Amino acid sequence: MNVSEQDIENLRSGAPPASPDLLTGMTEGRDDWLDRFQEYYLYNFIKRGHGSKVKVLVGSEGTGKTHLLRCVKQDAQAMGYAAVYLSMRDIDYKLNNLPVLYQRIVEQIDQEALVRGLCRRVAEQLGYDEHEYDGSDRLLPLLVEKEGWTDRDARREIRTSIGRYFHSLYVGPAFVTFCFLITEARMVNGQDERLEIALNWLSGGKLSLADKKSCYLFEALQKSNARAWLNSLIQVLNAAGMTGLAVLIDDIEEITSKVSCTGRHLYTSNAVKDVCELFRQLIDDTDLMDGFVLILAGRREIIEDMKRGFKSYEALWMRLDPTLVREQRFNPYCDIVDIDLLYETKREVFPKQVATRLSQLLQEAGFRRHFQDLPDLSGHSELRARVMETAGLMKGAEE
Repeated sequence: MNVSEQDIENLRSGAPPASPDLLTGMTEGRDDWLDRFQEYYLYNFIKRGHGSKVKVLVGSEGTGKTHLLRCVKQDAQAMGYAAVYLSMRDIDYKLNNLPVLYQRIVEQIDQEALVRGLCRRVAEQLGYDEHEYDGSDRLLPLLVEKEGWTDRDARREIRTSIGRYFHSLYVGPAFVTFCFLITEARMVNGQDERLEIALNWLSGGKLSLADKKSCYLFEALQKSNARAWLNSLIQVLNAAGMTGLAVLIDDIEEITSKVSCTGRHLYTSNAVKDVCELFRQLIDDTDLMDGFVLILAGRREIIEDMKRGFKSYEALWMRLDPTLVREQRFNPYCDIVDIDLLYETKREVFPKQVATRLSQLLQEAGFRRHFQDLPDLSGHSELRARVMETAGLMKGAEE
């Protein structure tokens, strides 16, 4: 197992490790929620084209919400989803409208994999499997050199196949143009400059008038069409061979937080309403979209703060499962997953189990226990404190 110093630093600060193997290895109790979510939603309900789903994770500080989101992202990627993790603690932007969310999603999507996937789908129409053509270069030479086509006939046949494949794609006209453009640019011309223009357009970037005319991409991302763009993006991902799109948004409680130095809220009252309206729209769209997973995670303030939490926006709250009210026992299938209820059933043994497993994994990776003074961890939950303590007592063999 490859464990880096950055993984150790993450653990010392109470954050999940970046190493996928270490994240998987230290995860205890998958069968309580993760395995059920993976089987019921990622594998069955969504993968098989039955629709989309929005879930909310709530829990106190240090109960493993971010860890669970990282695990869901890893599971989704292993099943072919394009998976995106966002935190509302990022200071570069405020996540209070759909165009911003759309742009942040596209930033994390592997655009090269998207292009290759679309090119492979077109190549399949021409009889080439993935071993013969992987979508990373031109297809034109194969038709000319192996099949004996003339350059002109080969170009026409590729364009005809592109048009035939994307004609029935259930997306807006601008996205059909985008798909045609990037596959033609890659399969016929190679690294055509129009490919970069088209990918910039997909990201919501502004195009010059000359670029718009050269690529016929005149539609621009804005609030009025952002929902249609997100839906079209999911369909394009599916066309490229991806299972769907999983978006994981962490630290939702930021809408209720204040800046420590000024005492002012990070989000204004209107911005809070915009965030809630954004989530309301996404919940409503789950009946119209296929292959979309959204998980929102945050501390209990997101449902208990009557002025700035979800309850402050009735249009959002009324769409959530009525069983969101705190129950007596953990319900893994509820639309709001109460991590505190799950944690309470294991409070006496769970932190120790995680710490013991983590210590074993780190020692197997070449780290050794080194007793030293640790910072005061009394302000953290027992689970987080145990993880931070275990990582804090570890040093690499070379140190």
